[in-house]
Amino acid sequence: MPHVLRQNMLLPVPPSVVLHDPRTHIRHLPPAYSPAQTPLSRERDFAPTVRYHLDSPRKPKFRPCKVIFVGDCSVGKTAIVNRFCFDRFQSNYKATIGVDFELENFTVLGHNYSLEMWDTAGQERFKCIAGAYYRNASVVVVTYDMTKRDTLESARKWLSSALNYNVNQKPLVFLVGTKADLLSKEEFMRMERLAGVAAAELQAEYWSVSARSGFKITELFQRIAGLAFETAVKKEMENLKDTKIEETTQPPVKSQSFDLRNFFSSRFTPQKSGCSC
Repeated sequence: MPHVLRQNMLLPVPPSVVLHDPRTHIRHLPPAYSPAQTPLSRERDFAPTVRYHLDSPRKPKFRPCKVIFVGDCSVGKTAIVNRFCFDRFQSNYKATIGVDFELENFTVLGHNYSLEMWDTAGQERFKCIAGAYYRNASVVVVTYDMTKRDTLESARKWLSSALNYNVNQKPLVFLVGTKADLLSKEEFMRMERLAGVAAAELQAEYWSVSARSGFKITELFQRIAGLAFETAVKKEMENLKDTKIEETTQPPVKSQSFDLRNFFSSRFTPQKSGCSC
């Protein structure tokens, strides 16, 4: 009966409410883990020029951002990706064979932006295979196990290998310590001091996370998406600026006048041979 009454009275259908996922909906530039130490942006929001560029009538389309995760075997690369993408943690570890791939869609300042997350194997026998996927990376996440100091010492080797495949562009670099929940407070503070020194040497932004408890997982990926998005917008702005400069520096094409009198006079003036053709 209520359905029939609605049809008879032609009542409007109530609008559907669309709820944004707070994990992937970004309106402001996410802060760094330690804003005082990061070599990347220390601003609290996106640059005003970025917001102004995005407010133009022209709607830019951005290519997916390639993020590669590198590090020793069993440091937790797959665990942090699965925690963010699927909100799950598996205690029974299975080594990655070759490369795993996940895609996560974000909405940054009202624009669609995607992260392509390439989880590479940490075993030496797969290193030659994983190296083929390092190319064209916009973000490099070097991962180490906070309970094993030797994995931190291997970070430089993994980063150097990834950068060798990206010599034409400088990707954003993150140094991420995993399994923070397994350390005592004193051990945690000691490892963070060591990792802070290593991050400064690698020119990387440092983070401590835990896939088991979810500590700082969402904040890390939001930071990656926010910085990568801002970098993509600035790159597009530079490309548009270069295009305008090329258009203004090109020499103008000289206009050529065409006189019909000269044309017809040359056509019908008798030649030396007496022929008018």
